[in-house]
Amino acid sequence: MKRSFKAVCTGLVVVALAAVASAQQVQVQVDGNAVSFPNAQPQYVNGRVLVPLRGVFQQLGANVSWNQYDQTVSAQRGSTDVELKIGSRTATVNGSPVMMDVPPMIIDGTTMVPIRFVSEALGAQVGWMDAQQLVTITTPGNETAVVTSPPRRLHRVMIRANDVIPVSLNRRLSSVDSRQGDRFTATVRSGMSAEYIGLPDGTMVIGHVAAVHPRKGDQPGILDLSFDRIKFPDGHTTPINGSLTSLDNSHVRRNDNGVLIARTDKNAKDNRMVYAGYGAGAGLLVGVLTNRPLIEDTVIGGALGYILGQVQHDRNRPSNVTLVPGTEMGVRIHRDIRTSW
Repeated sequence: MKRSFKAVCTGLVVVALAAVASAQQVQVQVDGNAVSFPNAQPQYVNGRVLVPLRGVFQQLGANVSWNQYDQTVSAQRGSTDVELKIGSRTATVNGSPVMMDVPPMIIDGTTMVPIRFVSEALGAQVGWMDAQQLVTITTPGNETAVVTSPPRRLHRVMIRANDVIPVSLNRRLSSVDSRQGDRFTATVRSGMSAEYIGLPDGTMVIGHVAAVHPRKGDQPGILDLSFDRIKFPDGHTTPINGSLTSLDNSHVRRNDNGVLIARTDKNAKDNRMVYAGYGAGAGLLVGVLTNRPLIEDTVIGGALGYILGQVQHDRNRPSNVTLVPGTEMGVRIHRDIRTSW
């Protein structure tokens, strides 16, 4: 019986995914305001539009919850309570069963729900503009809301492994008073053009302090930074795997399209770069023989020896590291990124 049930579920998923159309990207507006989908995008399934669980319904003022144990979605707005179960076409609205054309489902790890059914169950009006592939949702009291502009055109962004994003730090960081885990942002430097590798003006990279060690005796202060997400001007973010690198010509080159590329011939063994407190000002960007954050003592010990070999002229002048707002650095991308804004 279990095997038969599993086979049926697998068949349903295959059929549903096969029905997902590859048409123009569906857009959604609530009371005339475009809704952003930072990760999974709306999808057609059997002629119905499914959207990620949150986002739209929270913009409608609904409280949305997900029960992993019994695979149910709940949305509450005012006195209305809607409950849906993954894979089931029977929903409940205020406790009464109601049939849907398409059940909620999980697609590529994201819980997707039928936008028309849930919106109308919560008291909103739903319209469809075929030419623009646009779903319009109007909440009670906003019936005069109109679409004043066409839906925002999606810009595709493709960033490849070993591309380097030049950024400027937005806050002060120091090996004296910064702490491991501290969050920070840095703004992408697009130069003379309006964007860099598809990243428009105003794009930021969000990072955190991976490790920090103040100066101790003849050991320099160390700041080890990691980069976790790109934040676009419209507020949505996408995850990245990025590490610190220098922007000098010994570490990066510029290709024919103006994109900075990490010099892997030089940098292949320097899996990670950190700021070390030598010389004046911010300190020096130096490579270390590890791809792990400098947290454990054994890792730090090996890294310090390698760092000393790169800073012979400053090795007798250890100091702390202080990075001021505006400090320029590079973010080396380690895995391909495909996203849109």
